[in-house]
Amino acid sequence: MSPTTLNAPNRLLSIDQLRGYAIFGMILVNSKGMFGVKIEQLSHFKDHFTYADTIAPIFMFVVGISMRLSWLRRSEVTGITATRIAMVKRFTTLVLIAFVIYMGWLWDALMDIGLAGLLAVMFIDKSPKVRAIAACSMALLYQALVSFTVYGPWIMRTGDLTDENLPYLFKWIPYQSTLFDVRINGGPFGPLSWCFILLLGTIAYDIMKSNDRQRIVTYCLSLGIGLCAAGWALSMPWGDVKPLWPITAYHMTLPFPLWSTGLCFLTLLAFYFLCDVGGIRIPTFTSVSMNALFIYIVQCVISETEAPKEIITKSFEWIQKPLVESNPSLDVPLGICGILAYYGLLAALAYVLHRKKIYIKV
Repeated sequence: MSPTTLNAPNRLLSIDQLRGYAIFGMILVNSKGMFGVKIEQLSHFKDHFTYADTIAPIFMFVVGISMRLSWLRRSEVTGITATRIAMVKRFTTLVLIAFVIYMGWLWDALMDIGLAGLLAVMFIDKSPKVRAIAACSMALLYQALVSFTVYGPWIMRTGDLTDENLPYLFKWIPYQSTLFDVRINGGPFGPLSWCFILLLGTIAYDIMKSNDRQRIVTYCLSLGIGLCAAGWALSMPWGDVKPLWPITAYHMTLPFPLWSTGLCFLTLLAFYFLCDVGGIRIPTFTSVSMNALFIYIVQCVISETEAPKEIITKSFEWIQKPLVESNPSLDVPLGICGILAYYGLLAALAYVLHRKKIYIKV
């Protein structure tokens, strides 16, 4: 989806490394169950923010960065219409893949990336101001749906969608149990909120491509701190105006996209100093980033398919059980080692693909 040209924007190491870090984080969070790791910070909660909640926003943020980069590269070669059609096809493909992988757990990363990407396609060529307005409008629309319709009580888990309170539009949609029984990442309207993060990622690329250190530091710091402050302020109860809005991916209300996008800008700035300024390259992250979505899909298939998941779990238990029985304190360290070994195998696959210059664009 991103053919190179002589006039293509320079590739930034920090962006590749950040994308690789996001995949590492997703594998860390998604595979913990296979290795019996029970650490609160690696799980999602309905009432507070954890490390696990930072990862999907970073990945969505980097999707926005890549989307803007891809647009600038490809539109010069094939034109605006052809590029927009190609992007629609790509994000539609992700939605279809998500339907296959996530049946019974539909509203997860690939689905949200696909739908948020489709929402963002119409704005990708606009000015940063227009993209920022579009991002805020979508986040506000989602908040309005939560605050003023029956969707709010359902997504907040204070009520269920039943035949009596199901919106008329929803009654005409098939597969209601699959679409509406899963309550994470904002459910079927969650992509509106996720699109805020993606569109802010497109703006991040506009900042980064300048290669102006003062501009990058100023904008990333101000947007990072400002968005975090806004998210925290909106999460607090305002007397009789509004109750506490937890910063959580379960709800996806305004505090979450604001707070998490602020962290995305600050994390991007950290990688900018580490990689682009300091010249430090974290092993495996760059090669993993070259086939990021493919590696993510592979680990999803493994973790969601009974046979390979059971093979990994049973094999690990065979190694872990005798060691833990003699020394229970080894339980968590061994689990972490198992996750890192699992990541290492996926990273090795990514490395081989990278060395052979095989880039699978999903």
